[in-house]
Parts: sequence; structure tokens; C-alpha cells
Amino acid sequence: MVYSEIRRQARDNLRGHWGQAVIVAMVAGLLGGGITSAAGSAGGSAGSSSGTLDLEAFQSLPPEVMHVVTTILGVVGILMLVGFIIGGTIQLGYSVYLLKQYHRQETSISDLFSQFFRFGTGFAQQFLVGLYALLWSLLFVIPGIVKGFSYAMTPFILADNPNLTANQAITRSRELMDGHKWELFVLSLTFIGWEILGALCFGIGLLWVTPYKNAAYAAFYRQIAGYPKYTVE
Repeated sequence: MVYSEIRRQARDNLRGHWGQAVIVAMVAGLLGGGITSAAGSAGGSAGSSSGTLDLEAFQSLPPEVMHVVTTILGVVGILMLVGFIIGGTIQLGYSVYLLKQYHRQETSISDLFSQFFRFGTGFAQQFLVGLYALLWSLLFVIPGIVKGFSYAMTPFILADNPNLTANQAITRSRELMDGHKWELFVLSLTFIGWEILGALCFGIGLLWVTPYKNAAYAAFYRQIAGYPKYTVE
């Protein structure tokens, strides 16, 4: 697999549409529907219990600082709840957007919200992918990460095949990624330099790196899955 060709395809698809792509990626991420390798959530699930809030230190903060921190935690909590409820459906919409972008079709931020008629499927696919990856990670972190890459194409498959159930799409993703998990892992690694650079720019650079990486994931999916029998809508 030629990773530079996939990244070139992603850049070609983004040319002239960077502004919209940045906004769509940012909104999708805030609503819990970003397109990333499921391995990230698996690793996060495995290590989520390692950090705890020091209540004594928190209570010793000045009232003004405590108010700011409480507000931030409240907003984060709300976003997490929203992401849990509608994140999977937004992820389906974002997959539709990315595949339209790949095929040079007209795209809009409204594509993010175009799959709410499949709310149950969207919720189920994100919940089940997270659950399966977590269960595998309980064995050890590495099996969870490997399975995460196995399930990574699930939202794209559902975007291509609206008649599939979430479990059927997860199964197809696992079959499709047989022999390609390492390739997706390496493709992800090729963005590390850009991600570090974006993070060093106070995180602002990541606003451009994220849609670039997501467009590359869509190109990767198209390369290993081929074209659908119908046009993505």
C-alpha cells in the first residue's frame, strides 16, 4: 500500500474545501462523532481508571477558580452525554460527508445530521464497537487495540450499506480489515509529525490535521473496499 498516494488523494479531495472540512470535523468531534481508529477508544477505556480527582485539593482552590473549573467540568460532562446519545449517528453522517467528499459530490455541514432517521443503528454501532473493544482490552491492552482497528471501518460500511444492522457492519469491517489492520496502523503513524506540529501551535493546527486524517481514512476505506453499487446519499 502506498501511503503517500492515500494522503495525496485526501489532499486533492480537500482542495478548495478546507474551510468547510475544518468546521465539519470540529462540530463532529464536539458531538462525539469524529472518525478515528476505534483503537483510540479501546486504549482509553483500558486506562480510564488510572486518573482520579483529588477532592481535597479541589476544595482548597479559591472560589473563583473553583467556579471556573466546575463550569468547565459541567460543559465537558454535557458534551460527553450528548456524544454518548447522538455521537454514533453523527459519526454516520460524517462518514457520508467524507465519502461524498471522496467522490467530489456536493457536501454540506447538514450531512452530519442526515442520518438521524437511522438513530438506532448509529447509537448501536458506536456502543457495540466501544463495548467489544473494551471487552477485548480487558484481556490485555494490545488485543483491544488490534480489535479496535478491526472495527474501524464500521461507520463507512454503514454509510455505504444502509440496510445493514450495526452488528452486520461490525462483522463486515472485521472481515474487510483482515490483512489490512497493520496498514491502517501505519497510515495513522504517518500523521504523527503533523499532529505534534499541530499540538505545538496551541492545538490550533489540529483543526487542519484532523480533517486531513479523516479524509485519508475515507480514501483508505475506498482502496480496500472498492466502490459501492450506488451513490452515497
